[in-house]
Amino acid sequence: MNKKHVFIYKFLRPLVILFLKIKFGYTYSCPKNELPDNYIVLSNHVTDYDPVFVGSAFPNQMYFVASEHISRWKHWFGLLNFALAPILRHKGSLAVSTVKDILTKAKNGCNVAIFAEGVRTWDGVTCPILPSTGKMVKKAGCGLVTFRLTGGYFVSPHWSTSLRKGPVSGAVVNIYTKEQLAEMSIPEINAAIKNDLYEDAYARQLADPKKYKSKHLAEGFENLLFICPECGGQDTFSSLGDTVTCSCCGHSFKYNEYGMLVGSRFNTVRELAMWQEDQIANDLHSGKYGSKTGTLAIIESHQENIVAEGPVTMTAQSLICGETEIPVNSISEMDIHGNHAIVFTVGKEYYELKPSGNAYKFLVMYRACKNASIAKAQ
Repeated sequence: MNKKHVFIYKFLRPLVILFLKIKFGYTYSCPKNELPDNYIVLSNHVTDYDPVFVGSAFPNQMYFVASEHISRWKHWFGLLNFALAPILRHKGSLAVSTVKDILTKAKNGCNVAIFAEGVRTWDGVTCPILPSTGKMVKKAGCGLVTFRLTGGYFVSPHWSTSLRKGPVSGAVVNIYTKEQLAEMSIPEINAAIKNDLYEDAYARQLADPKKYKSKHLAEGFENLLFICPECGGQDTFSSLGDTVTCSCCGHSFKYNEYGMLVGSRFNTVRELAMWQEDQIANDLHSGKYGSKTGTLAIIESHQENIVAEGPVTMTAQSLICGETEIPVNSISEMDIHGNHAIVFTVGKEYYELKPSGNAYKFLVMYRACKNASIAKAQ
């Protein structure tokens, strides 16, 4: 255990707690006396502030697993690495090296915090958790603490460009000792993790409505919505204040302080996102989605090397940027960091695609292709 990291963590934690209380009114619950000697914390992932939400709840220093792209923050990563030494994970990859780093830390008596989904939710529901998670936890030979964040989706929706004022909290769900984990099978551990971390933000909000206030409630909604439900137009939406409008047919609706859609045939973002996913799945082999322009880079040693520029198009068969074409079935994993950067793995190459306009549609298209491939194999 690194004494420098322990000291910095203990020094910063009270300041972070104060900041979170002032900024968000954040509350947390953690039974400190029941924590194992060392442990892995698994949490759901809803905002960019999640590491500080989770870290503030635990008195003992932890190492956080973070997306590789933070290593390309020119002015900040050096300081972040010095103070906290995050364990880097390539989104859109299988992260074998990351698992090795986590196991090394755990076996050396350190605590590690992981956002089990690897990505932030777009619609408020916890994303799928890799089946390999249970195997990693069992192999670590330490305790497991599951931690669930609630309210964060409405404070900072993935698609949004601003924060909102409203309640957000975090709490330990369960604590598993290394002895308990040793007696559990990997499927049993995975089932426990899935159950503990599952959160449906809209189900909670509908049962007990809370206000989340902002002057820019709907701004950024076009990062999520790329098909007009009324006219079928693609990339026709813009947002201002609390209103989203289609430039093609004029259809508009509002996103209110409760996170509900007003003036749309969908009541929630969750319903709208599911409809959009169905549209892609139904149109998989006849449709294509794209952006007017974009850049494609290979990431090597945390450096971006541009390999293509130009129009971006994706079909069920291929992803094309400029003159570079990549077969969809050669892409092993794909994710998004931020709102606009697609990252994916082809063989040993790690790519980053930055299309103009909506990037989420490429991820939805890829997942639809992957689901269709799995269904065909069965």
